[in-house]
Amino acid sequence: MLRRGLLLSCLSLTLLLLLPSPAEARDLRGRLGLGFNNNFSSLTSISVKYGIPTNKETLNLQVQAMVGFAFLKDQDDRFFAGGRVLIPILAEDNLNLYAGVGAGYVRFHDAKQGVRASAVVGVEFFLFGLENLGLSAEFGLNVDAGNQILDVQTTGGTQAAVGVHYYF
Repeated sequence: MLRRGLLLSCLSLTLLLLLPSPAEARDLRGRLGLGFNNNFSSLTSISVKYGIPTNKETLNLQVQAMVGFAFLKDQDDRFFAGGRVLIPILAEDNLNLYAGVGAGYVRFHDAKQGVRASAVVGVEFFLFGLENLGLSAEFGLNVDAGNQILDVQTTGGTQAAVGVHYYF
């Protein structure tokens, strides 16, 4: 009798856990995200994201501003400041797939300077239990143009293009 009750309890619990629950996308509208990334420059940049208020919670349109610098270490980029628009493609429970376009100012280690334009596809995901912490990864192209400068490279160069933001 006890075995039968335990079996029924386990079966009931399993069925309860398998019931579908309504999906809710991570709503970033009107929220400010502070963090860092190296998606737009070889420098790890301080980053601020803001979710533009829209009519749909799954439409997470964001604007982003970044600044990064290296004064004592000889990096490819010595200073970078720029901004982007992140356009939603797909929103899931704890994941947002997006495309991004942006531009910024870059000063190189050899004192040359120019404009950097970028186009990327990226994903930002949120771990269960850490609903305000977004982890992102991107892939795309950066184009640098300036006096005696024309360069096209994949985002992040030789390192992974990643970011971390905490949303308030």
